[in-house]
Amino acid sequence: MITTHQYLDLYPISPDSKKLIVGTIHPHDHENFEIPFFYGNRSSLWKILSEAFPKELHSPITLNGILDFLNSRKIAISDTIRECKRINPTALDKDLGPLLLNKQIVEQIKVSNINEILFTSGFQKNNAFKLFYVDILGHRITEEIRKNRKVIMNNDDFGRPVTLRVLYSPSGSSNVGLSKSRLYLETKSKYMDSHRPVYDFKIDYYKQMFR
Repeated sequence: MITTHQYLDLYPISPDSKKLIVGTIHPHDHENFEIPFFYGNRSSLWKILSEAFPKELHSPITLNGILDFLNSRKIAISDTIRECKRINPTALDKDLGPLLLNKQIVEQIKVSNINEILFTSGFQKNNAFKLFYVDILGHRITEEIRKNRKVIMNNDDFGRPVTLRVLYSPSGSSNVGLSKSRLYLETKSKYMDSHRPVYDFKIDYYKQMFR
């Protein structure tokens, strides 16, 4: 099963963007997406951002609503893989076999105003940060980067300092791991009266990351 990215060339990084969301590649069955866009098959990312910024990303969530939200906040979105094979027919990074990386992303970042890149997956073999930092930029992931979930790039790669940050995944399947994270445990008491404490934490977290 070969998946070719449907959105990278339709939605290149805008030069006036200041933040950039980076994932891997959309699932194979894009024709059945709820929204014909990045994260359109499961709109967990857009639902979280809609609850974090309800006055800006209104419900029901539409493609035009997402584009207006991203443009108004100068947020771009891209992925690390242009084409991949799938070991199993799932949307999981572990089942991907990258065939063609999106190396054009580097030049697009250089000619933009982006100062922060937010990755939706981290340090494992086919995760977004790993593919970008190691396979595209050619750097090595250190224990300090893993611990801090971020690194500040100097001028060498993009001509200016750019912060790379690994987000806690927007997917619902990440909630179990997130409930055991240091950041959640430190603020857990804030959500003790909530019937969805981890999800409410995630909304506050994304609000902070995209403020």
